[in-house]
Amino acid sequence: MDLHALGVSYKIKRLKQQLLMLERLTGKQESYEDSESNDYGHIGMRGFYTLMSLLNKQVSRYQSLQGKTDELCKRMHENDLDVNRGGSSIARKKEETKILEHFLEETFQLQRYIVATGQKWAEIQSKIASGFVGVTEELDKPANFDMTRFADNIRTLFREVQRGIDVRIARIIGDLEGTLAREGMMHLRK
Repeated sequence: MDLHALGVSYKIKRLKQQLLMLERLTGKQESYEDSESNDYGHIGMRGFYTLMSLLNKQVSRYQSLQGKTDELCKRMHENDLDVNRGGSSIARKKEETKILEHFLEETFQLQRYIVATGQKWAEIQSKIASGFVGVTEELDKPANFDMTRFADNIRTLFREVQRGIDVRIARIIGDLEGTLAREGMMHLRK
């Protein structure tokens, strides 16, 4: 696992912590609001809980993508160690090229999932401001808790996670394509 991957993992962990903190804050308010039957409040809170569900699902998507990327990198590394051991160089080169092409194909598939997840994020992002601001008036929040700033922080973390995963997969694709191009050039020279 590289340093970039650790940064993405850390940001995903921070997102989970931030969402959990907000759920705890609103959970305390929910028990208070259950005793008071306020239709407007319940509509606002229902929208807020829907938004929280969407955000938690998005975090799960990012965790899954991060896990799949880590697993792909681990298999590539293990396979690289096995490919470099013994055997004839021509047979090894053909086998290695096929393996690299397979990994490249897998990486492109993973990139498609990442793009789809980014599109889902774009859909959710527009709901954040209205969802958090709508519930702000209903909560008896601590005086030092700024919901607008919190929403901005959540948005920034999601953006950084998406960007981090995009960059990581682009680097993997670049490395694989570069290696395949080098192998092709070496094969042409022979």
